[in-house]
Amino acid sequence: MNADAHWQKAHELEGTIGFLMSDPQKERHLASIVEDVYGAAQNLIAYALQTRHGTHLDTHAGVARLLREQGHGEIADFSANSTDYAWGAGTAAKETGR
Repeated sequence: MNADAHWQKAHELEGTIGFLMSDPQKERHLASIVEDVYGAAQNLIAYALQTRHGTHLDTHAGVARLLREQGHGEIADFSANSTDYAWGAGTAAKETGR
């Protein structure tokens, strides 16, 4: 996927997040919202790596390492930890019936 496609995908997901958040019973969409936030963040990371450094990965594996190599340690930490948060929220939502 090229940089512009990553940018567009992130903003599509942002629109979906806004739609789901507008539901008065948004708690029932918790897993989808968390996964969409995660997806949007990953697409924005890919966009930034491609436009600033001329490279990105089309898979999530190795993104944290690539970010560190490019001098983006704080974002690398987010990327490395966000998978756990996304999966954890999805599991919590399923367990609570949301």
